[in-house]
Amino acid sequence: MIRVLLLGLGEIGQFHLAALRSSPTVELVGLCDLDAGLLERSARGNEWTSTDYTQVLEQETFDAVDICLPHHLHRPLAIQALTSGRHVLLEKPMALNVTECDQIISVAEQNEVVVGVSHNQLFYEPHVQIRQMLDDGLLGDLRAIRARLAIGGKYGSWRNDPAQAGGGLLMDAGVHRTYLLCMLGGEVSSVLAFMDSPRTETSYTLIMEFTNGAIGTIDATYHGPEGLFDDRVEVVGTRALVEATGCEALFENFATGAGLRVWSNGSWDSHETTDTWDASVKRSVVAFFEAVAQGEKPPVDGRIGRQVLEITEAAYTSAIEGRRVLL
Repeated sequence: MIRVLLLGLGEIGQFHLAALRSSPTVELVGLCDLDAGLLERSARGNEWTSTDYTQVLEQETFDAVDICLPHHLHRPLAIQALTSGRHVLLEKPMALNVTECDQIISVAEQNEVVVGVSHNQLFYEPHVQIRQMLDDGLLGDLRAIRARLAIGGKYGSWRNDPAQAGGGLLMDAGVHRTYLLCMLGGEVSSVLAFMDSPRTETSYTLIMEFTNGAIGTIDATYHGPEGLFDDRVEVVGTRALVEATGCEALFENFATGAGLRVWSNGSWDSHETTDTWDASVKRSVVAFFEAVAQGEKPPVDGRIGRQVLEITEAAYTSAIEGRRVLL
């Protein structure tokens, strides 16, 4: 059993809250949020509450912290928790930049504790199936990955402030696209990016070259019609093409139907899925804390979180300087 403190009860924090309560490995001991009313509505039983993020980390009644807060708060609160000997799970992205990631990883190593990042779409069943198809050779040699991210309107609140978010769309919902392409394509050798306004971007195209010779492309925009959420993924191999209906598109009721379609030998084969976006969040959160409780390496550790920020920083450099950036 591992005792966990949850920081942040906003939209994603509520899904982490449900995940923590679902795990027999986790004892949720405390909740922290600036909104006292939200705390009162969210807390149960013996769970204690606080509205002070830094003061609450001085408590001694927990073993690990789950941080679901604006991006600029990740580094300072993670370092405070790690320094006190607590394990830390961070919502994506891990931090604002690579330097902050390195600081977090260094403190975790110095204190012999574990840091992980919630990359929930790595746990989405159709995405896992595509990775397995690649491993089994069913798609042939990987040649291209195409990921969409078309949203009908910008997110609000702190996400509109680059000082808190670390950037625009690429640093918000775009993070899911980046880590998914890394999971499917492997090691990235270079990036080339185009953006309407780097660091406050609302539209971008990111091209990722993989060491295996494949090319990955992400096309993203906030400027779709109201109600749009298209996050389909296509993977092209020399033997087959596979298309995953967007994880969040299904959750937002933009898309319906098969979760996965495979085209090979001249015809389509559809694979239904009962998996959901919120279920992928649950598995991501539970997987981290169960791994820590068992003394095992988490499925998404700090090094993987850092890789996403390295690609993101390279993309900003590429868009600003108008050149391909080698990694």
